[in-house]
Amino acid sequence: MNLRRILRIKKIEERERARELRDLEEEINKLKEEREGYELQLRAYEKELTDCKDALRLILRQKAMLEKIREIEDHIKRLERARAEALNNLRELKREEKALDILKDKTSKESYAKTLRREFLQVGFIHILKKGLKALLFVVLLAHSQSAVEEKLRSIEAEKETERLKEVKALIERKLRELEEERKRLEALKKRPLSEEEDKEVRKLIKIVSKTPPDEAGAILNEVDPKIAAEILIRLKERQAGQILAAMDPQKAAEVTEIIMRWRKKSGRE
Repeated sequence: MNLRRILRIKKIEERERARELRDLEEEINKLKEEREGYELQLRAYEKELTDCKDALRLILRQKAMLEKIREIEDHIKRLERARAEALNNLRELKREEKALDILKDKTSKESYAKTLRREFLQVGFIHILKKGLKALLFVVLLAHSQSAVEEKLRSIEAEKETERLKEVKALIERKLRELEEERKRLEALKKRPLSEEEDKEVRKLIKIVSKTPPDEAGAILNEVDPKIAAEILIRLKERQAGQILAAMDPQKAAEVTEIIMRWRKKSGRE
């Protein structure tokens, strides 16, 4: 007998137990209603007993009612015990059914796992075979193309070396131009007619002006000889010299600028 057939039988038994349980509950409810009816009659008889002359007859009827009520209560107790037993049987049946479902699922999963394992082994073997063929093909191609690859690498390295040499050459040429310009500037400075005393004054003022804010430095240069001011500015960095020149008196700044331009023309620099 397979699991599915057992499960169907258990389902049928479960429905039968549930039906029996419903029948028991209906019968218990009917008996309870009947008991309530007898209790109502009993209370009515008790009320009549106080007013009725035939007390003995009522007492007998009362006893009969009490006996009937006890019988009904005993019957209700038996039915309730039967209901409890039926409920336990139903619960046990559901537990068995659940266990069978779990067993069925486990069996299905094991079967599915075996199928997957078998398919995986087949696919894995094919995959390994393909991978081996690819590796073999790669080795063959690598053996044939190794010399070509080495030649290509040498060509790339040569191109990179050529580019590096070009960059170094351009850098050297730029540095040489800068040095030549600096040499010309120094030559022009030597040719400017400054006395030893003026040169000392220029050096002293350069130390002061280079550490002073542009507006204060401009005020200082407003008070010195235009030629000295021009010499100071031409020895400073261009940005700093421009800021100081902008802070100077416009007329004095124009005069100093004219001197600087004249010197530059004389030294061959615009």
